[in-house]
Amino acid sequence: MERRRQRLLLAVIFLAICFLLYRSSDGYETLRQRTRGGSVSNAAQDVDLRGLEPANATLGFGAVVAVSRAGSPRRDSLLLASNITEIDITIPTQPKWTDKDVKDLRAEKDSTITKGSALAWLGHLNALRWFLATDLETVMIMEDDVDWDIHLRTFQIPAAAAAVRKLVSEQTQPAGALKYKPQQNNYWGNSSTWDILYLGHCGDIFKPSSWNSRVPRAMYTDPFLPPRTEMHPYTSKFLESIDVPEDRRMIHQSIFPLCTFGFALTREAAWRLLHEVASREADGGTMAYDVRVLEACRDLGFRCWSANPELFHHMDAESEIAVANADAPPGKEEEAAEKAGADQSGRLKPLRVGSAPNIACGARSSHFFTQDPGTLEFLRQKVGREGKCLRDPMEEEMRRRPV
Repeated sequence: MERRRQRLLLAVIFLAICFLLYRSSDGYETLRQRTRGGSVSNAAQDVDLRGLEPANATLGFGAVVAVSRAGSPRRDSLLLASNITEIDITIPTQPKWTDKDVKDLRAEKDSTITKGSALAWLGHLNALRWFLATDLETVMIMEDDVDWDIHLRTFQIPAAAAAVRKLVSEQTQPAGALKYKPQQNNYWGNSSTWDILYLGHCGDIFKPSSWNSRVPRAMYTDPFLPPRTEMHPYTSKFLESIDVPEDRRMIHQSIFPLCTFGFALTREAAWRLLHEVASREADGGTMAYDVRVLEACRDLGFRCWSANPELFHHMDAESEIAVANADAPPGKEEEAAEKAGADQSGRLKPLRVGSAPNIACGARSSHFFTQDPGTLEFLRQKVGREGKCLRDPMEEEMRRRPV
């Protein structure tokens, strides 16, 4: 009897050892997959999201600024969405741009920029001047036709900021000579350790061969991502090509970020863009302002990071660049744009009217338009604070609202 017990005990110990060896081997394989170039484990979760609190009204930056001309038809819905999600947006006044302003922006040789893109460029430079006239350390600049998820301030920004803080704390690239003294404990990490954060773009999409272990990255679960089937096909295909799990968002070193739908800058970066990099179109031609910013990240040593998928994307509305170009006589700049394989705005088209690609529950839903103070407070509570997507059951929720 005693021998039977001993044999049984030995068998249990043997099985336990086998199980532990199996788990150890499996764990090693998972680690190997995570660190091997071009692949990320399904278990990858690089950021601790416990205890996150909603961001402040400027999303942890000194200010949130919108590039918007006077009389823009997009302002009302932009400001309503910011009100519902309790984001404080400043709109610097733009001068009325003249033909001379556009001419002065163009390259002296072989200009390719359209009138519409030139006006948009001037609007961005105006926002940089506004920022540098303040004593703020960071700013986020958005275009006035972007949308964002209703969970942006309450979850998505805090999670992205946690990832950025982790990544920049691990970097050793020197900042160089600084014109401004940064704070050490910034919400987005020490601002001497980064230059540009691409939180909104039309795709930082690249070949899988560029996605190797040398590209710094941090991945985390975002329960408010749209399903892959509802993402833009380009985005969905790209994420699958680099093995990103369906419920994950990531922050990574920028590789090929296009469009400046919503991007943050430090004072150093803003000064360099305004005075050294993007004060005018480069000789040989530059399609748009965002191309020059991309070149700053890719070629000029700017330390840039991208959220992928993006947190901001443009709405399904006609581009003001296209509108301005429609008013201008056709010229070589339009031909150059067509040859480059891009439309005048360089944007992914939404899959459905009134939507923005890769945004699950947009804050700029047409259901939300109201000027009634009581209804607005109801939307702040239900949508902005509680995170209820009222896109479909709007009428039922409104009926339940106390009178």
